[in-house]
Parts: sequence; structure tokens; C-alpha cells
Amino acid sequence: MNPAWVRNLIYPLHEQIMRRSTFANLRQLEESQWWDQQQLQGLRTLKLRRLLQHAQRQCPYFDSMFKEHRVDPQDESPWACLQALPLLNKQTIGDHRALMTWQEAPGGLVEAVTGGSTGEPLRFYFDKRRQAFDKAARMRTHRWFGVNVGDREVYLWGSPHEANRQDQVKTLRDRLTNELLLSAFNLTPTRMDAYFDQIEQFDPASIFGYPSSLFLLCDYGNRTGRRLSPGSLRAVFTTGEMLDEVQRRVIQEHFRVPVADGYGSREAGFIAHDCPEGGKHVTDENIIVEILDAEGQPSEMGCVGEIVITHLDAFAMPMIRYRTGDMGRHLTQACGCGRGLSRMRIVGGRHTDHLVGQDGRRMHGLGLIYILREMPSVQKFQIRQEKSESIRVQIVPSDGFDNDDRMHITSGIRRCLGKETAVTIETVASIQSSPSGKFRCVTSEVDTAAVVA
Repeated sequence: MNPAWVRNLIYPLHEQIMRRSTFANLRQLEESQWWDQQQLQGLRTLKLRRLLQHAQRQCPYFDSMFKEHRVDPQDESPWACLQALPLLNKQTIGDHRALMTWQEAPGGLVEAVTGGSTGEPLRFYFDKRRQAFDKAARMRTHRWFGVNVGDREVYLWGSPHEANRQDQVKTLRDRLTNELLLSAFNLTPTRMDAYFDQIEQFDPASIFGYPSSLFLLCDYGNRTGRRLSPGSLRAVFTTGEMLDEVQRRVIQEHFRVPVADGYGSREAGFIAHDCPEGGKHVTDENIIVEILDAEGQPSEMGCVGEIVITHLDAFAMPMIRYRTGDMGRHLTQACGCGRGLSRMRIVGGRHTDHLVGQDGRRMHGLGLIYILREMPSVQKFQIRQEKSESIRVQIVPSDGFDNDDRMHITSGIRRCLGKETAVTIETVASIQSSPSGKFRCVTSEVDTAAVVA
């Protein structure tokens, strides 16, 4: 499809039909990125006041929190009110979901489930307002690298719907918006060879995917002599996991274009993104990022602490002082790109291992996470692969976990990794973190690098 048609007609019409103000938000973000910190702080103060007042009026949970902590966003400084509120975590949301939700959100509620990379899936809601702001923020960062709305983009990605149920409507939408989806879940040599052919033929302006899956694709290409010619490619965008320096170097050298990493999550939103000068800029217009120490107090500037976010446009279910579980720090020095947006560095976050199937396929750990995260009867889980023929799953069950759930998990794993895979399911009272304090919901002791046909 002609990119100009997509950019100027098809995509705007799609967003209008979906009743999302994405392009109006994009125009605003294109302007505000050049504001100085004082102007940005003024916008954030205005939006924070609106969010807190909305949460007080429409969400009983937050109304009770304001009363309990004796602050009133109708009269007091929004920043003082924010600091008075307790931190929000997944357990709190799970316990008070209905009381935190604005049932009359314009356009209705969209239910979402996190990827479960912590082993504890979270069910929450968002609305079209937040969707529009997050989409616009992503469009803006693509433009930083010369990739415009409507330009062809390949996704090395996946979810149950995307990977397994490519219905005609979804396929048509992808074609109309110049998107090509390639599953990151079953990276067999045969499939990766096909991906090289498909990407070459599609000639994208950008590639978007998990760092680990893109690394595996590039590593396979390097070792087998498959290399993509740059063509129209201008940038590779990564997200969903920590991007380490080895992965960045291998991906960048293979594709010979910049690699730009984004940080965010489904529940927290589009938090920060690399710019061409290497600075990871916070989406200050939409997101407040706090860096807190072990006592929940603001860390000294430049010091490492837990990343806590407030999404200024999450009205359906306000994410106010939400604990991400990731570690980072604020950066004080200005960026060479000239943007007024603040900067941060991520020093610890989500990591997901790849698993190995019986036929040698390499599957992103999310392929199995998606099986368990949709199950209300599973409170927490951990998946471990000690050898390619077997998988061990530990589960902290909720009410109703039964043999049908065991069969569902077993069949799902065998569908992904091979029908002869030995699956052991253990129900336990709790699952411990590693000695480092980090929790990894998928771990593999199988050498994926050695599995190449």
C-alpha cells in the first residue's frame, strides 16, 4: 500500500472510526517535545490535577485513599496529593479492581492482561483516551528516526491472537496499514530462512520486536550467511525486554541501521524511548516517573531506585504511583538532540528466556506465558526447562484450579514445543525469587545457541 495513502487517509480514518484522537495528540507531542522543562512542568501539573480530581469523583478506591490520607485534590497542590498517596501494585489492583474502574469511560472499557513476565498476570482496563496518547507517543519516536506513519513495518512479535488466529479482518487491517507480523514464538531454522525472504520482499522502513528474538534472527543469519540488504530500512525498534549491549551491537551490525529501545508496559504505558543521540527520553507529557528507594522515598538525583509511574491519561483505571518492579535512575545532563524531555536509564527490568522445542525450534518464553496468563485459576507461575524434552511448571493456584486446567496447560505446552514433551505441573503455596531478588517466570538451561540446523 502506498505509504502516503496510509498516512493521510487510511490510518486517520481508522482512528476516527475507533473514536481515538491519535493524530491530534501527535501534533501536540511534536510541538511540546521542544518545550523547556518549565513549560512541560506546567502541562504536567494541569494534567495531574485533572487526573486526581477525576479519580476522586469517579473511582471509589481513590476517593477513600484521599480521605484516609487527608488530602483533597480539589483544593490542594496536585503534587502534594500525589506524594500523599500510597504506592499501587498488582495485588492492590487485583483486590480493588472494580472500585478503581470508571465504568462510564467514553467509548467503553477495554480489558487487558499483562504479558505475565513477572509470573503474576494482571487484569486491568484502559480507555480510548489512553490508547490514543500511547499510540501518538510511539508514532513520535518513530519519526525521530525518519520512520513516518504509514511506512512499512515488520513486527517480530506475537500473542495468542496474533500468532494463532490470523483471521481475515486482522490480515486485511495489517495490509491496509503496511504492517507485516512475523511470530517470534517458533524460531526454527526453516522459519527464520522464510523470514529473511519475507522481510526482503516486504522492504520495510522499520523492524519492531523483542530484543532476544531479533538477536536470534541476526545471529542465525550471520552464522548461515543470510544477510538482509538495507533497502528502505531506517531503524530497528526493540521493546518488551532488557536490551543488552551485545544484542544491540549484533542487531545493529547485521541490519546496518540504528537500534532504538523503548521502555514501557501494557499497564504502565509508553514510558521512555531512545532518541538518535542515545538519550532515553521520558514521555513527560503523559507520564510521571518517580525513582524511589527501598523505603519508598525519592532517590537522590542520579541514584538507582524502583521505577514508579503515574499515567496522566489513564482515566478508565487510573495508574497512580504504580510500581513497575523495574530499576532505573534519572539523568540530569541535557541531550544533544535539543529536546526538553527528561531522560532516564533503565538498569534492571524484565528478562525472558527462550525455550527449545523437540524439533530444534527456539520459542520466546512469552509463547508459554500466554497460555497461563489468561487463566483466572492461576495466581502465579514459573516455567523451567532443564532439557529440551521436558518442562516443569510451578503454580500458585487460585480458587477453581482443577484437572481441566492441568490438561489445558499440558496441551498448550505440547502444542508449542512438541507433542512428546514431558510436562510436570506442581501446585505450591509460594514461589521464591532468585538469590539476587529478581523473579524470572521462564528459565531455560538448554543452550539455544547450539541448536542450529
